[in-house]
Amino acid sequence: MKKTILTSILVLFGLILFGQSNTKNGFSNYLEFKNNEPTLSFEFELVQRTTKDVFMTGGIENFKLKKITPSTEKETVEKNIWGLKVGNSVYINSYPIIKKKGYNLIIEKGYYTYFIGEPAWYEKEQRELGIIKPNEKQIAVCCQVGYVILPDGTIKFLKPELLVELCSDNQEIANEIKNANLKIEDVPKMFDFLKKYNLTKK
Repeated sequence: MKKTILTSILVLFGLILFGQSNTKNGFSNYLEFKNNEPTLSFEFELVQRTTKDVFMTGGIENFKLKKITPSTEKETVEKNIWGLKVGNSVYINSYPIIKKKGYNLIIEKGYYTYFIGEPAWYEKEQRELGIIKPNEKQIAVCCQVGYVILPDGTIKFLKPELLVELCSDNQEIANEIKNANLKIEDVPKMFDFLKKYNLTKK
């Protein structure tokens, strides 16, 4: 009898582990994230960086992954996939955006989705994100910055002039933004405007 119970417990435990490893928690692209339909399965430990483990002095304490299973998928999870779902939260992969390993918490998902991340250090990424114009040279950007994900999945560096452009079809909000005299470092305030704008799209 005891042997039967023990066997049943071991089988059940094995099924729980198997179920966990087959939970869909990885987004291979933006469309999967948008539809909340992850198609990939990974096991990992999500760890927030400490002040001793950030990219630069004053940098953001984003997240990194440890104990990735299967180990053969380590590079895929660190460099290639769009993001990971942990509970009700989603963490976007930094590497495809700025070529630095790490994950950032999506603060709000909506018409415009946004998050705080690290600055892009390389010219190609700075150009793609809109940090510099096509005819400008690479610049130094410090430290944590705001990013916005457009409805088509394009990711852009959030700055006041872009914020006005994104909300230009709502004259009231656009005027509020202009009158706020925002600076690039006013990330929380810019997010507040995006949140307000998102409500008008529901």
